[in-house]
Amino acid sequence: MRKQKSAFTLIELLIVVAIIGILAAIAVPNFLNAQMRAKVSRAYSDLRAIGQAWEMYQVDNNAYPFLGDTRWGSGYIYPLITTPVAYMSTIPLDPFLSKRIGDEAQHDHWYYYPSWNVREVVKAGWTWGYPGVHDAVRRGSVMLSLTSGPDRHEDIASQQDGIIAYSTSNGLVSEGDIYRFTPGSQSDSS
Repeated sequence: MRKQKSAFTLIELLIVVAIIGILAAIAVPNFLNAQMRAKVSRAYSDLRAIGQAWEMYQVDNNAYPFLGDTRWGSGYIYPLITTPVAYMSTIPLDPFLSKRIGDEAQHDHWYYYPSWNVREVVKAGWTWGYPGVHDAVRRGSVMLSLTSGPDRHEDIASQQDGIIAYSTSNGLVSEGDIYRFTPGSQSDSS
């Protein structure tokens, strides 16, 4: 008598493949959402640390950094909080921008969180970010640090109301920026 070999049938294999496909279809978006939530949390934390560094700088120097004329971008003022006094050891990189795909935040702050002395910007007559930036300056804010957020587009200058705060109400990748005014607070979306 011949022993019968046991093996899977084609239908059983197709069912297993279908189940694996369904599990992958559920797991991959959840993984991507978790990754995006981690980047958002990191951005809030980094902006809080940058804001604290600006405040420490202000305490030591009796003023927030401003170098004059058009040199108010972060490429010029970040070195003031890293050397010679290290209010921060390094300026964190924006988690939403990537060198691999050629992102650029602005001309003078590649891959870093943009940061400006907005009080001086408003004094100079710039309408950039109006009315949101101007309202924050009227309330006493001086520095603005931000990330373009998951949509990877800086929305402050391009919106009618000046600033659109990032909000997850329209999904994790939605319009709006994650920002922090100093002195002041995180955007209302936190």
